[in-house]
Amino acid sequence: MDIEKVEKLHAIGYGLKDAKVTLARDVNFNVAKVNVGGVTGEVMNLPQWVGQILSENKIGELDSQDMVTELKQALSKEKMVGEYQVSTLDPHFYIKLKQHMKTLQRDDFNHVESMLLELFRMRRGKLVKLADSTKLNSDLYNKLTVEESVFFKTIYDNSKNFENQIRSELNE
Repeated sequence: MDIEKVEKLHAIGYGLKDAKVTLARDVNFNVAKVNVGGVTGEVMNLPQWVGQILSENKIGELDSQDMVTELKQALSKEKMVGEYQVSTLDPHFYIKLKQHMKTLQRDDFNHVESMLLELFRMRRGKLVKLADSTKLNSDLYNKLTVEESVFFKTIYDNSKNFENQIRSELNE
């Protein structure tokens, strides 16, 4: 399966999850069969995508996780777990982080991107080693993001196919 398609599907699913939105002014509207009505200062649980629209239009403030802190923690944990283990990441970690990065100023974006690439390279190296030696089990699957699961399976399948190709030539 294509990582881009899986990520797009999960991004849509993430957009449907509830998020807390604090209204900046009185509102009353209906969008895509979602009725939104409230008064200034009210905190509402709305789908993430509705919250983003309200936030972008200064109608409400979307209560979102501090993804920079989460990235720093993930990087720190990844360094601690060792060379042949991966730390646990939320399945939508990269999706949330990329959405957050779109809101950053240039200098902040560059700093966060640098940390993201460090985490990505570290995890990618570990996943390649793991995929070459073990099958994806539920314990490992629960530690990976949706993109990493697809990556792991691709590496594992390619490694097995390569091994079978080499071994089949020995039996001829």
